Amino acid sequence: MKWLLILFFTSLLTTQAQQSSTQSISLICDEFYGVDDFENLYYSTNNVLYKKSPTDRMEFYDLQLGDIASVDIINPLKILVFYRDMQTIVFLDNRLNEQLRLNLNTLQPQRFIEHARLAGERRLWLYNMDMSRLELYDYVNNRLINSTTPTSNPVVKMQCDYNFCHLITSNSIISFNTYASETSRISAEVQLPVAYDFELLVYKNSNGWKWYRFDKEFRFSESELKQPISKEYVPESLYIKGNKLYIYNRNRLIVDTINLKK
Repeated sequence: MKWLLILFFTSLLTTQAQQSSTQSISLICDEFYGVDDFENLYYSTNNVLYKKSPTDRMEFYDLQLGDIASVDIINPLKILVFYRDMQTIVFLDNRLNEQLRLNLNTLQPQRFIEHARLAGERRLWLYNMDMSRLELYDYVNNRLINSTTPTSNPVVKMQCDYNFCHLITSNSIISFNTYASETSRISAEVQLPVAYDFELLVYKNSNGWKWYRFDKEFRFSESELKQPISKEYVPESLYIKGNKLYIYNRNRLIVDTINLKK
């Protein structure tokens, strides 16, 4: 009986610890983009970008530019907002004030840019749909730095940091460095959304949650959660920050503490 009581209370404490590791926040939006180091939330509704803190909410919009295709908050002091239809990138400061506007229609040679992300100071990752290739572009000097060979499948999303860009297709994730060299390739069923934060990459497909770690050889290797995330979550948006996974689903932002095996 004594051992049964010990096992019961141990199980109870474990369950309580798991429950306390998950938060749920009410958030009504069209798209959730992520969280910065100060836990400000970034999201959009009706093509208005919002930055929300516990005490304030800022916004940016230019309805003449149409739909927001993507927002990159890797550098919260230089936020990238990409309007694909108008081939325009707007850079914002940490108060969502406009810093700079780039018209990609003026690029020479002219091409249609499907995806755009930050690649460090003065540089961008651009996916050239006309040539089916990834380009590293210096927007200050209007100079193409590097470009990859053409990809065989349509790229549905990009996840990037300053040194690597990961092209996501329906059946693969292909990683490139700033020299336009392929460093890694995951060949598997991939479903959006996909989240990436320098070291970790995660998405959910028909087989459940898939976790990968970017190793010292600049390759993704599959990893496992010690505490699997509930299967009931069907993510509309995903974001990783530190040891937390942010899952946006049905007007709720689920914040789950993650603990990956080394």
